[in-house]
Amino acid sequence: MRKIEAGLLRALTAAVGMAVVMGTIPAAASGPAAAAPKASVAVDSTSNSGYAEPASAVVLAVPKQDLGPCLLGEVTANPTRPAWDYAASTTQCGVAEADSGWELQPMSGGIRQQMMVSSVRYGLTPRLDLRWGLTDHITQAGAGTTPIEGAGDQWLSARYRFYEQGRRMPAMALLYAAKIPSANPAKGFGSGFVDHQLILIASRDLGRYHFDFNTVGTLAGGADGYLGAAQFGLAMTRPVNAKLSVILESYGGPQPGTPDRFGAAFGGATYALRPGLVFDAAYTRTYTAGSPRAQVLTGMTYALRPGFAQLPRNGFVGRLLGR
Repeated sequence: MRKIEAGLLRALTAAVGMAVVMGTIPAAASGPAAAAPKASVAVDSTSNSGYAEPASAVVLAVPKQDLGPCLLGEVTANPTRPAWDYAASTTQCGVAEADSGWELQPMSGGIRQQMMVSSVRYGLTPRLDLRWGLTDHITQAGAGTTPIEGAGDQWLSARYRFYEQGRRMPAMALLYAAKIPSANPAKGFGSGFVDHQLILIASRDLGRYHFDFNTVGTLAGGADGYLGAAQFGLAMTRPVNAKLSVILESYGGPQPGTPDRFGAAFGGATYALRPGLVFDAAYTRTYTAGSPRAQVLTGMTYALRPGFAQLPRNGFVGRLLGR
């Protein structure tokens, strides 16, 4: 009898153990969920209870996607305003920038000229941006004269950074621009001919100071063909704090088709209300003849990511342009 009872007790113990084991094994999944990646369940090793986290608390590992520099990162404006000299840094890849500004130029004889200028840029690759700039409206008035109004010329340009800043060498870029003669020559707002510009840009950081040096070659169109000249500019930018920066600049050189030389000193500032929105203001004073003696300007730059399709990273054009 004792042998029978002992056998029944062992059988009952085995059945209970089997039930416990079966109760901890989930039923087999079926359908699309069965193809989901497996997740490891974290078990509290400090406890002997064998408790596992519920399925709702398990985080599945998702493979990282390589979106590239044109789709990642915070949108940050890279203004070309208010200084004349360009920087070698281009518009952030995949980002569009729009800027607008107002300029006041006291001219001879008590006449004042006001201009509204704007441009749109797009970072096509991390090294290349494209720009369309125009003078939206020009007004000349004062000294009892009849006001003259009209639109100015337009410019199309491309800037390509071909060398990054190193320990000894500055960052270097080339900018090519062509003028669309949309202004009315009869009003004195333009020449009516196509102009070309080729600018060699060198940019360098030295401590908290940033320098941009431009060599500007201009071919100005005219009735007798093109006349050329070279001008030079150097701008120094220094951040005051995380939002405010000040700019000092000198720019000048011979002008195409005239014996007059152009030279100006520039002082300005930029204020980043947020990374993608920057306000600016500046004052310039010329120290040569043949140009307005002073100029006051102010404006803003706004950047956003429009979500345009990107160049293929593995394509020939994309590799050639630095994508």
